Amino acid sequence: MQMIGATTFCPKTGAQLSERRHYDEHGRALRAPVADGIVAETELDGELTAGSIRSSRRALLAHFRRSHQYHEAENAALYRKVALWLRRLKQSASGPRAPDAIVWLALSARVRHADHDADWMLAHVDVRCPRCHGRLSYEQIGAGTIYAACGTDCTDDSADRLTEIETLACDLYARSFPSVGGPTFPQSWPQTAAPRD
Repeated sequence: MQMIGATTFCPKTGAQLSERRHYDEHGRALRAPVADGIVAETELDGELTAGSIRSSRRALLAHFRRSHQYHEAENAALYRKVALWLRRLKQSASGPRAPDAIVWLALSARVRHADHDADWMLAHVDVRCPRCHGRLSYEQIGAGTIYAACGTDCTDDSADRLTEIETLACDLYARSFPSVGGPTFPQSWPQTAAPRD
C-alpha cells in the first residue's frame, strides 16, 4: 500500500498534483505539485513527481487534512494530535514498516483509538504488495472474506498480503505507542481499501 496510484500527492509537501503530465527522458509520466487550501503556493518546490512509496511527515499530514476535510469539517485540534502521532510513527517506521500506507494504516488505528472516526481513511490509500509494491489480485473466499495475493506473485507463494500488511501496521503501531491499547481495524478494511478498477 502506498500513496501512489489513485492517492498520489507530492512526497515532500503533500500538495495535490496537476492533471497535466510531463514526460521525462525515460518516458515516465510526472506531474507538478499545485497549491490548494492545504498547501500554499509559497510551499511548493516545483519538482515533478509521480508520488512515492515513502513521503515526509509533512506530506502525510497535508494528505490527512485534505482527506479529512473531504469527509468532515476542519478540526484543528485533531490535526495537532495527528501531527504528533505522525512524528512518533515516522520515527519508528523502518524497513518494511516505512511505506506510507503502513504508516497510514497505523495512524488510522491511532485515530480510531482516540475515539475519532477513521474508517474514511481507508478510501485514501492504495493497497499494494508490501514486498514489491505492485498491485494486488483480489479473490473473495466465502462470505465476506477477501484474499489478496501479489498480482505479479513476486515471492512465488501466492500468499495473502492483506494479513502481512495488517501485521506490519500493528507492529509499527506497537513500536510507536507502547503505552496505548492495541490497534483496531474495521472488520471490512480490505473490502473498503480494495482498488476500484
